[in-house]
Amino acid sequence: MPRTRHTLREDVGNPKEWSFTWAIADDVTFSSQCGFCGRSQIRLTYEVVRGPASLWICPLCASRHPISATLDGRRLDIREVRDQVHGLTARLKQRTCQEAIRKVQAIVNDPAIDEILVYFDRNLQLSPERAARLFAVLPIIGEEIDPSVFDIQTRSAAHQEEFGALEEAARAAVWPALTSVQRRRMAALGFAPAGVASRRSEGRRVRLSEELPGRRMTALRQSARLKATQKTC
Repeated sequence: MPRTRHTLREDVGNPKEWSFTWAIADDVTFSSQCGFCGRSQIRLTYEVVRGPASLWICPLCASRHPISATLDGRRLDIREVRDQVHGLTARLKQRTCQEAIRKVQAIVNDPAIDEILVYFDRNLQLSPERAARLFAVLPIIGEEIDPSVFDIQTRSAAHQEEFGALEEAARAAVWPALTSVQRRRMAALGFAPAGVASRRSEGRRVRLSEELPGRRMTALRQSARLKATQKTC
């Protein structure tokens, strides 16, 4: 089966005619759509303008097309533009996760949550056990946050064993936050939670299909936005 190709909409025209405003939207429900290619289920989008028109575009289009930008009155070259986008993106993703943990921390009087925030600040990731603890209480903030906004550590043998040692419900809670590569690795180690079946798709490679209920939590209606006009650190 051929792979889906994402091309620019006809009304977009030449990407060079568009410019970044340095505004970024972080949709933690993954329900945004790209104004350039139309891809949906997007988390991060970047505002670009052409005259009075503005669009929000996905990371793929932001990195693929030669969109112009200025910073402090100076026009940036393509490499500088992409470095700036990368830096702003990393900081926004970090801030989104920190704010989610702090909201839990403000409601739950538990030293374990304090430790989770300290751990995340140091590593910018969560270990499987810390992720399971956080995801168990995250719904109390009353916002829908897709667990995959958090990066989970599974590269080391110790973290893999840590995931495998979690109780069934905890592994099921962390599973949606894992990437497809991480899921395949955990499944190969026999750590996939019940309800996740390994099957062959279209006669090609084995893929994992998730059949766990309740992937998402309760509902956030506004995405976090970052208007970044400061210099890159």
